[in-house]
Amino acid sequence: MYAVHVTVKVQNKLAKNSIILSLKEWSAYLFDKNGLIFRCFVDRAENQVEIFHVWESKELVEKTRIENSNEFWEQIREMGGQISKFEGPCQVEMSKEFSNFGINFK
Repeated sequence: MYAVHVTVKVQNKLAKNSIILSLKEWSAYLFDKNGLIFRCFVDRAENQVEIFHVWESKELVEKTRIENSNEFWEQIREMGGQISKFEGPCQVEMSKEFSNFGINFK
């Protein structure tokens, strides 16, 4: 598995919410056809969000970047947004009781 962590800081809450909504619009495409396993949005501040992704492989991350995500992140930079990323191979653990938590993912 491969993890990508992205920090996005923009001018205001509206811009942050717009970015989150745009990423959520890609969800079905990324989950169904491009190897995304998990994505988590963490509100850091009114104008800043942390986004954590877990993918099946680095190759699927690179394929998605080439096809469409590089342009998305560049548009955020053009609007004055600040983006930082780090990534690498990862190991994921889950609770044995996960199915009993009653968590509903969107």
